[in-house]
Amino acid sequence: MTMNTTSSADTPSLLDPDHGIRFHPVKKLIEGWTVFVEPILLEDGEDLVGKKALEMLRNHLQRITILIPPGPLKKMQGLEIWIEKDHPTLKSMQYHPSRGWLIQHSHDPRLAKKVHIPVAENLLSRQQLLKHPMVVLHELAHAYHDQVLGFEHPAIIKAFEVMKKSGSYEKVLLYTGQTVKHYGLSNHKEYFAEGTEAYFYRNDFFPFVRAELKLHDPTLHEVLLDIWGPAR
Repeated sequence: MTMNTTSSADTPSLLDPDHGIRFHPVKKLIEGWTVFVEPILLEDGEDLVGKKALEMLRNHLQRITILIPPGPLKKMQGLEIWIEKDHPTLKSMQYHPSRGWLIQHSHDPRLAKKVHIPVAENLLSRQQLLKHPMVVLHELAHAYHDQVLGFEHPAIIKAFEVMKKSGSYEKVLLYTGQTVKHYGLSNHKEYFAEGTEAYFYRNDFFPFVRAELKLHDPTLHEVLLDIWGPAR
């Protein structure tokens, strides 16, 4: 699918850097997702970082459209993405569930309920691609968890508690070959997003892929099967 401009984003008329409003984004439609783009990324600079980053984002979203079954995909494409060249303080890709948190920390409140790519060039990082080939899916899974399922989804919380009690994620293999504590132990939200990566593609922590997930954590596998549908 080609990338088309749909309109300018609905934004306040005045910039207010003290409250995080540093630019007015351009609204684009990329592979079915509404993406708010910092205008500088659309300029034809010598390094072409903006063009390359948007192409890589399109690549991520293309793969997601192939992997996610039609029903959940349609709902996921209703979730919004924001990409900028280089945020002054936020560097890691993230999902922002809370407008209040953004305001409290002097970030642009328009980031609320959006997947945020704060440093566009990170999409082109070899290290990130080796570690997180599905980083965009991970963040969209957070948004889906919040806006479609609800963060208090009982089956996800129950599977998380079963996993913690089992101790099966305390020492797992990392993609580097190290043995570490699984990032999914952080909370049930990361548990769901990490599991979604393994279910559809590849995660950076064991279980890396769906077959391993089914054997290692059958409870989560069944929850993901119910939420996403068959991954085949």
